[in-house]
Amino acid sequence: MTGKISCLIVDDEEPAHEVLKFLISKLSWLTYAGSCYNALEALEMIPEVKPDIIFLDVNMPELSGLDLLNIVHAPDAHVIMTTAYPEYAVDGFTFDVTAFLLKPVGFDRFLKAVTKVRRLIGDSHLSHERARAISEAGPHDGADRQQAPAPVLPEQRPDTAQEEYMWIRADRKMYCVWFKDIYFVEGLKDYVKVYYSDGVLVTLASMAAMTTRLPSPTFVRTHRSYIVNRNMIKMIEGNMVTMLNGMKVSIAVSPTRDEVLRQLTER
Repeated sequence: MTGKISCLIVDDEEPAHEVLKFLISKLSWLTYAGSCYNALEALEMIPEVKPDIIFLDVNMPELSGLDLLNIVHAPDAHVIMTTAYPEYAVDGFTFDVTAFLLKPVGFDRFLKAVTKVRRLIGDSHLSHERARAISEAGPHDGADRQQAPAPVLPEQRPDTAQEEYMWIRADRKMYCVWFKDIYFVEGLKDYVKVYYSDGVLVTLASMAAMTTRLPSPTFVRTHRSYIVNRNMIKMIEGNMVTMLNGMKVSIAVSPTRDEVLRQLTER
């Protein structure tokens, strides 16, 4: 990753802007991209500025920060919620918010949040570089040209032993889902389906976000639409994976297929 990470502040209180601008100025790899004092201003400014980070207050007049997230289209922006009310952290999960800062914002928590964004942007950059290299290498033969594009393999992430579960919002409820109970995750444009021992949950999230939240090497992305729990695999036959629940998941036919198989079967 090259260049600085741009930051847009959306908050109806001037003191919040001053604090965040001061904190942004303390880090050489961050740059201040502007301020909005309500969600209506932000609706116009976000597509124009295209910030990497949006510091977003929840409680604002006319439209709340959550209302803004329902409307605005900013797929490449990382949202860091800022509010004095910790109960809004749960609502943030619905919108795939990257981090949550409770006011008053201290430098230690600010640094942790923006460092997380920096890592995610770096991982995304590396994944795009890898995908571009695969694309430029070209298919091995004519038949491969008809196959689906190669999946973007995630960077290796350390298994976080202290985090053995995650919270998933679905049907206006929060579900505690243990990683060991997940069979696989299926991507559906702006949503994902999580197949686990108690059924299926449909939640608003991206596959990139799920790849970040699910621990490696337990979970392997076999296809741009699937992330598989390798401990829940019954059988692999050709380019099809049969899970312990009987459902089948594809492995993308691409130059990276052997690497995916290695990740699925390595001890």
